[in-house]
Amino acid sequence: MTSLSDLSQLTGYSKATVSRAISGNGYVSKEARALILKVAQDLDYATNAIAQDLASGRSRNIGVVLPYVKAPFFRQVLEGILEKNFETGYKIVILPSNYNPKLEIHYLEQFRKKAFEALIFTSLQVSEATILDYQKYGPIILCHKPQSELIPASYVERKPGYHKVFQWLKEQQCSKVGFLLSRDVSPTTSVTLQAYEEVYGMKIKAQQVKTGSVVPDDGYQLAPQLTEFDSIFANSDDIAANVWRWFDEQKLPKPLIVGQDCLLSGHLLNLPTVDNHYLDVGRSAFELAISKEIKQLATRSEFIRKR
Repeated sequence: MTSLSDLSQLTGYSKATVSRAISGNGYVSKEARALILKVAQDLDYATNAIAQDLASGRSRNIGVVLPYVKAPFFRQVLEGILEKNFETGYKIVILPSNYNPKLEIHYLEQFRKKAFEALIFTSLQVSEATILDYQKYGPIILCHKPQSELIPASYVERKPGYHKVFQWLKEQQCSKVGFLLSRDVSPTTSVTLQAYEEVYGMKIKAQQVKTGSVVPDDGYQLAPQLTEFDSIFANSDDIAANVWRWFDEQKLPKPLIVGQDCLLSGHLLNLPTVDNHYLDVGRSAFELAISKEIKQLATRSEFIRKR
């Protein structure tokens, strides 16, 4: 591979002159520029993009920390980020975390060392105090509502849609609501259970909540544990559809099943759903990352009874 030093030796000009000729920045005589560019073309010389970024002091990289992409939330937020990024010259770098706080710290350290111009955390295990400490190195955007107003965020205001779900279930005289959630502790789990307790006026019981629901087949695997309930609130339409499939195969009366995310599977079965507008969350998160504004942008969830 031809280097800048090679071009310097072959043309007789200094590396600084060769660099100016190739980059087009700074004065170089017409004769020198013509010779240097011809030799560079003949030898198929390519500039080092990493070195150029280092020289400019900007990486043009935005890191997106994702636990995984199996769940619609992460896929759709990422899709929204990528959609907005197509309009810019930034590069999106996917940083898988699997909810590992050590990995999140590692990415924050890379951020401190200028590997990224901004970080977007679609989910977070480290503390907000840690995020605040690293903010001096650039924008860090969260995709849930932080407690601190000093942390920029783009997130779903889930309670409006969730309240309407539980109000509707209550109107249908559903008294035994079961929940399919991904984790025991998360912002989504917390707001889901809070909304239920506010509408039903009672504490949720541990046996109502089944966790570990991430991919569509999890709904099918967990469905045998749901026969005692008259209604199910699942964390995606695909998971809800697989609960429906299990009950159908067993020829058992189906509970009222509510999904989320307006997916095709729920549409085909005409399941009620909550549209959380994750694409909008991703779009806004990207805009915050490049604008460097400290704002918190909420997108309201929406209960859709009929497709």
